[in-house]
Amino acid sequence: MPQQKPNSQKPKLLYYIHHHGNGHIARAKKLVPLAEKYADVSLLIGHHAFKAVVAEALSNREIFTLPAKCQGNTAKARSFDAAFEGVPLSPSSCHRAYYFYQLVNETLFTGFISDVSAELTIYARGAGLPVLMQRHTGDISGDPTQVFAYHCAQALYAPYPSQFEAPDFAFLNKTTFLGCIAASTNNSPVIKKGITVIHNDAQVINAICEALLPYEMPISVIGGDKTQLRYLNQVTHNEQVDSIIAHAQTDIVFCSGGNNTLCELLSVGKKLIVVPASRPYEEQNAKAKRLSEIGAAVCLEKDELHEKINILHAVDHAKSLNADTLATIKNETVSALWQRNFEALVKEHLL
Repeated sequence: MPQQKPNSQKPKLLYYIHHHGNGHIARAKKLVPLAEKYADVSLLIGHHAFKAVVAEALSNREIFTLPAKCQGNTAKARSFDAAFEGVPLSPSSCHRAYYFYQLVNETLFTGFISDVSAELTIYARGAGLPVLMQRHTGDISGDPTQVFAYHCAQALYAPYPSQFEAPDFAFLNKTTFLGCIAASTNNSPVIKKGITVIHNDAQVINAICEALLPYEMPISVIGGDKTQLRYLNQVTHNEQVDSIIAHAQTDIVFCSGGNNTLCELLSVGKKLIVVPASRPYEEQNAKAKRLSEIGAAVCLEKDELHEKINILHAVDHAKSLNADTLATIKNETVSALWQRNFEALVKEHLL
């Protein structure tokens, strides 16, 4: 049941928050208040287990929970190359779609903000709502559902700088690049000797430590299950931190390729070696390779970690990254224009 009903006469917007990863809720915490300058915003989520997290992060908002598309553990692995592949042929999918349309009809929303959900973008447009959709990083060209959703949306917004984007992305003309929503406010981080590793893959962390520890290089690790890490007695380890910048005090950082991680680190001028984690549409690989192409980071694939020499070469390469390129990226990521640009999208397309 809803937690609280808006009582003003402002337009009503529905904002869907994706539940995979911490970045989605972090972005919602910043974007929802901007939309609320012009409209009452209700929140939509896809899992009951996610509701407590959302309620804590965005308190005193109306929260709706979609019925599950799959009952129990019946979800199948996806290849991301077939129409509506993530929507099974089942009564559960019908119930979910009916719930969404009934919600839109009864609440009289005037617009929908879709956090990467192609399914809901298509439903909303079919219900006559204008949609702002977050761009899902990576090559979506082989997924007809994503492609159609991008056509359905009135506009796309990307929570990263334009430099992260592939130059041949087919929807550049309808995408607003917000820059770095998660930019660090710490512009003068302490620089210490050594290497920082920010990753959740224990295999990645172990391989980096094994290659670099013999060189008596201090290593600080953020992330990873400590029960799977082999060198805890030789490194500084934090499973979770409130601020990665406060703990990433070295010039060179190994990291995964999530939007928030990259933006935070680049906003303070770190020299990055990006080891992409596996994601749909190879989104982290796409960003890592693009940053490597423009000389803003080093891309090191996980399967390259088997050879220690590749890790050592990556460190040497990171040391020589072009300072002017890093400065350009830093200036792009710390820009505050994302707030104004997102508000402009809301006013132009949803009100």
